[in-house]
Amino acid sequence: MSERIVIIGAGQSGGRVAQILASNADTNMSITLIGSEPHRPYNRPPLSKGVLLGKSGLDDCLVWPQDGSVESRVMFHAGRRAKSFDARQQSVELDNGTVLEYDKLVLATGSRVRHLSVPGAGAEGVYTLRTFDDAERIARQFRTGKRLLVVGGGFVGLEIAAAARARGLETVVVEATHRLLSRIVPEEVGAALARYHEEAGVSFRVGSMVEELVTTSSRKPNAAVLSNGETLPYDLAVVGVGVTADTALAKAAGLDVQVGIRADSSLRTSAPNVFACGDAVSFWHPVFERHVRVEAWHNAEDHARVVADQLLGRPAVCNTVPFFWSDQYDRSMQIVGIPHFGSELVSCTLNDAKILYHLDAYGVLVAATALGHDRVIGRKISEARRLIMRKVKPDPHLMKQGRSLL
Repeated sequence: MSERIVIIGAGQSGGRVAQILASNADTNMSITLIGSEPHRPYNRPPLSKGVLLGKSGLDDCLVWPQDGSVESRVMFHAGRRAKSFDARQQSVELDNGTVLEYDKLVLATGSRVRHLSVPGAGAEGVYTLRTFDDAERIARQFRTGKRLLVVGGGFVGLEIAAAARARGLETVVVEATHRLLSRIVPEEVGAALARYHEEAGVSFRVGSMVEELVTTSSRKPNAAVLSNGETLPYDLAVVGVGVTADTALAKAAGLDVQVGIRADSSLRTSAPNVFACGDAVSFWHPVFERHVRVEAWHNAEDHARVVADQLLGRPAVCNTVPFFWSDQYDRSMQIVGIPHFGSELVSCTLNDAKILYHLDAYGVLVAATALGHDRVIGRKISEARRLIMRKVKPDPHLMKQGRSLL
């Protein structure tokens, strides 16, 4: 009898687990994948980049190869949601009443977008960006001369703004905190990014919140009422105020949920035969010696490999140092490690690139943030990754001078 593997969540991480298992043709497994969207698994980073620019379609984003090799081995329930699962009975109930029994379960439930809780937030012309269909709807509205309001000055909001300016839209970004990316990067990096966007024609309103979105069916423009008393006209608005881990299923099933679905370094949850991977997971990281939850493409890929290895009987742990990148016009921002674990910053300037090293209270390197052209910052980020893995205390003078730390 084949081992029954059920994967809840057909995003990048869940889709990759299914692909890895399917590629091991000699394994005696039945693989079932449940996804709430009608599409095959796809990567999300292109949504705020190539898709909004009109340069990428769904086929460019797909996780699986298009030769049918994965579909032939995976039972894919597209457009279906898992209503619940029973960890004792080892069964999953779908929203259409179908019950699936499993031997091993993988939770790849990802994250949900936060919504703006103000009057008018649910009106026509106000969008969020999480799915491919979201990106397509927004991209169809991107026409030269239109006025775009972006609510939220995080990475997604800024990437949306960059794409909009490239397509000729008048663009204003409203950020509630006192600066861009305030919860993610150091102030000087956020300030540099703001300058790049302003040079490209983006306007900012920081330290101000949207209190109401007023829509009209007449010829008058829609308007955003801000907490500073200003009213901003707009034709379309995109809200990008973050995401939350989608832990509802796990919590209802009685699993340990703290910030995310709690898991060990092998991504085993508190329930027997249940694994978790991707954005929804708070897992024990052996390098940082604490639980972390990471929302990033590379993290989803790493998790998928670890879970697949476990299911294939190959012991594995997730000890890869987190890595994140964002394209901003002709520059790139790259982050390796966990910046908020640091308590001291050491800054280095190389040509036109800025590298910031994050040290903990003991002088150990825990993260590096870099902004500039890939050819300059890629080498330093790669170097920092190796140092973080080794828990090195680098010389601050060498860091400031941009010299090799290895």
